[in-house]
Amino acid sequence: MNQSIDKFDRRLKQLLSVSGVERGELARHLGVSVPTVSRWLNGISTPNVYQFREIAHFFGMPYDWFLEDGDGIPDTEGLAAKLGLSTETVEALLELAASESEEVLTAVDDAVCAVIAAINGVYDDLLRVAEESVRKTAPSEMEG
Repeated sequence: MNQSIDKFDRRLKQLLSVSGVERGELARHLGVSVPTVSRWLNGISTPNVYQFREIAHFFGMPYDWFLEDGDGIPDTEGLAAKLGLSTETVEALLELAASESEEVLTAVDDAVCAVIAAINGVYDDLLRVAEESVRKTAPSEMEG
């Protein structure tokens, strides 16, 4: 397999994992089918130049990051803002995800899932507090 294609599918998997973007969401954004995205992720095929440009833009990453060796991730601030994480956290997660070690990838996946679960828990708590606040204030406004 072409080494650049191998890097592309590996790095696309990393971004999907770290960002929490689902294959279907990426497919809808690009106007392709989910099986097409799956073929890219499995290294069976690659996107055309226009799709590739849209993928890089969607994730805020430079084109060469997907294909070439490189230690730096130029737009970590943009990616961090999209993910709601610190720049340092995104850099560390992407470095770990770039590792060939299955144990490291599993640990990164577990960490991302834990962060998402924590964010969802906080969001649920905020919704519950807001709903309780509305219920408490609604009857007093009706009385007045």
